[in-house]
Amino acid sequence: MDSSYFAVQRRALEIVGFDPSSPNLRLKHPIWAGILVLSLVSHNWPMVVYALQDLSDLTRLTDNFAVFMQGSLSTFKFLAIVAKRRRIGSLIHRLHRLNQQATATPNQREKIERENQLDRYVSRSFRNAAYGVIWASAIAPMLIGLLGYIRTGLFTPTTPMEFNFWLDERKPQFYWPIYVWGVLGVAAAAWLAIATDTLFSWLIHNVVVQFQLLELHLEKRDYKQDDFHLSECIHRHRLALELGEELSSIFAEIVFVKYMLSYLQLCMLAFRFSESGWSAQVPFRATFLVAIIIQLSSYCYGGEHLKQQSLGIAQAVYSNCNWPEMPPKKRRLWQMMIMRAQRPTKIFAYMFDVDLPLLLWVTKTAASFLALLRTFER
Repeated sequence: MDSSYFAVQRRALEIVGFDPSSPNLRLKHPIWAGILVLSLVSHNWPMVVYALQDLSDLTRLTDNFAVFMQGSLSTFKFLAIVAKRRRIGSLIHRLHRLNQQATATPNQREKIERENQLDRYVSRSFRNAAYGVIWASAIAPMLIGLLGYIRTGLFTPTTPMEFNFWLDERKPQFYWPIYVWGVLGVAAAAWLAIATDTLFSWLIHNVVVQFQLLELHLEKRDYKQDDFHLSECIHRHRLALELGEELSSIFAEIVFVKYMLSYLQLCMLAFRFSESGWSAQVPFRATFLVAIIIQLSSYCYGGEHLKQQSLGIAQAVYSNCNWPEMPPKKRRLWQMMIMRAQRPTKIFAYMFDVDLPLLLWVTKTAASFLALLRTFER
């Protein structure tokens, strides 16, 4: 494997304090991880207080609650990963071993590299968007303050996010600690989201690889060792199904909470851009909206990719079997494999499957809530 293999995920996990080389995904720096979670929690409640002070101001209410939801979601994701770190670490290293064993064959290596290239496109897109949110929150207040100083000769301090802090940010001795703490809060939410979401992307693409390797194995049928070939295909199919079910079980709670909040996040962020006006928070909200869209799309794309690849096994079995010359006993065994493959492997989040129809539902629901907010504004 080249140096880019698992590179985004490894770096993201290290940033939030995990040791990705450990089979149990050990939390190597718990104090640093605690600081990140503390910065999120300490920003969430002042933003809620600030949003609820004037319920007639829908722009302020939606702005702050969208960020509050993301902060809460990032905290929940991190705690879920900590609770399931042993299962996640075991799944990561299991996929690593399977990939290493398969790289001995050129066509299998090609499949692995292709899927990991797709993962890099998805993971790097979200990582770059999330870092764009961090940079926007750090730079926009400084630029607006600098423009104000050039025009009026007075630097007007603005914070990365609007909230009621227990210190007065208008005083110079308090502004810089609040500013740094604000940027750290945004960075913590982004880092925790990058670690969780890019890890999901890598896991799902490498589970898909196992179905693709099974298809290659079905194409290489040796009639002299037909019984061994059948048992090997069944073993590989059961392995791929087991990996998919484990992945779904690990991320079920994360995906459920995420998509129960996602349409509200989208409509609240979109509502900001349906209103006129400019502030230091607009660049932050714009990059935040882009990151959320990429985040939601990556989950749904991954779930759909896994579902379609697992369904493709049924067609692969049918196309690569010599049905007229096959004994009835073996034919029934292959038919059972087809019947199992017709039940797709899915990422199931208690109430819904994670696939492209879910993304459509989220988009339509967010548009409906946005129309409702616009009605209230009038």
